[in-house]
Amino acid sequence: MGKPIITYRKSELYDQVVDEYEVFASSYHFLMFLAIIGYREGRLKQNNYRGDRDEGTRGEIGLQNVYSNELYRTIMACLALQETGDPDALVDSSKQMKILAQYAAGGLEVAEQEFGDIAGDPTDAIVNYIKRVHEDNNDIGGELDAIVKSFDDEMLDSGE
Repeated sequence: MGKPIITYRKSELYDQVVDEYEVFASSYHFLMFLAIIGYREGRLKQNNYRGDRDEGTRGEIGLQNVYSNELYRTIMACLALQETGDPDALVDSSKQMKILAQYAAGGLEVAEQEFGDIAGDPTDAIVNYIKRVHEDNNDIGGELDAIVKSFDDEMLDSGE
């Protein structure tokens, strides 16, 4: 049996941000970035998430590339657990590879909308997207926000 391969949906954006402008050091770094975007945006693609070899939209990355990075390995496991609700997904590499590819395909759709049509270097557009997402999430909200504000108020009151 060969080494496990992650099969994912690929587009010209991969070539642009990895090879042409070197925004990402490798395709697997960009794949992880896209999976995180897909998760954040709730975009899990159930169909055509592996691309099509005949159309040139299929990419392949060895699982060992992702597993060699402890953070990426953890992200894969957490995405699989979150999606399935099954603790076995934490150690099931086939589930992890499938779910990673599904979220990355959803993230690719978002990325193509957000910064795929940029003429030239997409670095600024990617950074602006990240900043905008960060600003949108800056307010914690809900019960946690009330606790944080309460804690801040207590700290200010105790300093007087």
